[in-house]
Amino acid sequence: MQGVITIFVVTIIIFILFQASGSPLNALRVNPNLNQATLQYYIELFGLDQPWYVQLYRYIVNMFTFNFGPSLSQGRPVSSIVSEALPRTLFLFGGAVIIEYALGVFVGRYIAWKRGRFSEGTAILTSLFFYNMPSFWIALILLFAFAFEFPIFPLNGFTGPDFVVTHYPWAGEPGSLLFNLVDIVSHSFLPMLALVLITAAGSILLMQTSMLEVMGEDFILTARAKGLSERAVRRRHAARNAYLPVVTSLAISLGFVVGGAIILEGIFNYKGLGTYLLIGIFNHDQFLAGAVLFMISVLVISGNIVADILYGWLDPRVRF
Repeated sequence: MQGVITIFVVTIIIFILFQASGSPLNALRVNPNLNQATLQYYIELFGLDQPWYVQLYRYIVNMFTFNFGPSLSQGRPVSSIVSEALPRTLFLFGGAVIIEYALGVFVGRYIAWKRGRFSEGTAILTSLFFYNMPSFWIALILLFAFAFEFPIFPLNGFTGPDFVVTHYPWAGEPGSLLFNLVDIVSHSFLPMLALVLITAAGSILLMQTSMLEVMGEDFILTARAKGLSERAVRRRHAARNAYLPVVTSLAISLGFVVGGAIILEGIFNYKGLGTYLLIGIFNHDQFLAGAVLFMISVLVISGNIVADILYGWLDPRVRF
């Protein structure tokens, strides 16, 4: 219920922001071939001649029913654009989050258990290096190294059969399952890698700190006194309790991860929600930009709900 209320409030904020920026038809008014009759038709069609509270009501209803209207810059319904872009962003965002936290948990747990060794210092320095590097720098370095200097991966886009045919002849015939899989993975690899490098450092450092705190607790000493192996103590007792702060940080950082994904989508021309958000903003396409912001909000809030459920599964003391 809280998630629905949050989405409702976010929708109102989006409406206010775009109302403050002017009419959504401003992009059409610059067209010298647009006559007054056509402009009046659009005003009545979108209800722009109605009081603000009527417009707000219609806006909320349209958003919650996914009736986003037409994209004035792309010349097609916004719903069709969102239906194409959403799976791409989910693949990039979801894959990066899963890899990031799996890597963070594994590496953070390992260097905490092997404290004082060379591997700990190496992992911490590497994490801090990527943590403090701007996301666009990482993206540009990856593009230069692996798409331009050594063209292992494509420069941009979500799919591109020509690149796969040229560089991955073993993928088979165009249209086959393997070919399509290689096509999508090869185009998504660099933006996903950039997003993982940017965000994994925080998970690694947090997991290490959490593990070090847990390892000093009395129940760890009790587990060792029972004769349990170090592997069992680390996995069943220390790591399970150390996961809790990491899961909490997941819920907090989802918005930042999505923000990073938007920037990276623009750099890699990935054609996900982030790319279309930038297109909508730069072209003053309020219908497109508003719909994308709404869907991004739904993604972030849904991720927070999943994190809450996961937290309750890890900590039996939490009840919903």
